[in-house]
Amino acid sequence: MNTQTKIAALMTATLMAVAAPAMADDDDYHYRQNSSQYITHEQASKAAVSAVGSGYAKEVDFEYKPHRGSAYFDVEVQTNTGPEYKVIVDAKTGKVLSKHIDY
Repeated sequence: MNTQTKIAALMTATLMAVAAPAMADDDDYHYRQNSSQYITHEQASKAAVSAVGSGYAKEVDFEYKPHRGSAYFDVEVQTNTGPEYKVIVDAKTGKVLSKHIDY
């Protein structure tokens, strides 16, 4: 590999590493700016735990997909009986859209 190719590859990798957190921050920024349109993280957590029966929410992430016009919470729930679930909760209605065991 010549020097120019190495530099181009390094710059591409650097830009991707820098852009990834910025993209995640856009979701949080959108939530803060439009929070009156959405349920809270706590409400999403309660809906997710209720959907699997028991446990606690380990992580609650707001996701906004402007190209689809959708917003949802991605909730990881640790049950009292062992399995961990990934639960998707609609950010506007609080309705559980999906749930499955996260292996």
